[in-house]
Amino acid sequence: IFSALAVLVPAQKPAPAQGPPVIAPDQVAKYVGKEVIVQGKVTQIALTVNLTTHINFGGLYPNHVFTVTIFKAKQTQFPGVRDYEGKVVEVQGVVHLYRNKPEIVLEDRAQIRLAE
Repeated sequence: IFSALAVLVPAQKPAPAQGPPVIAPDQVAKYVGKEVIVQGKVTQIALTVNLTTHINFGGLYPNHVFTVTIFKAKQTQFPGVRDYEGKVVEVQGVVHLYRNKPEIVLEDRAQIRLAE
């Protein structure tokens, strides 16, 4: 009986895996808690006194719409990141809110790249 059912009921193929959505910086706030790829122009890169790098999109601090943060302990994984100012980049990660602004914290070099 089971072999007959196997012939009658074709195996369901899983849907192709889709990556995270690609969104603009001004849309990031709608995706808090979700993984996304943000594609946009870097408007400012700032290094704080505690050596945290903030990559801002959609305006200058404090009027930016989205920021990417690289903490001091991870800085060496991101050589040349300051060269991204004024360029269109893609950033992948999970969106969090920090001081009511959407943010992605970078842990790995593969999370940021120049857009094609």
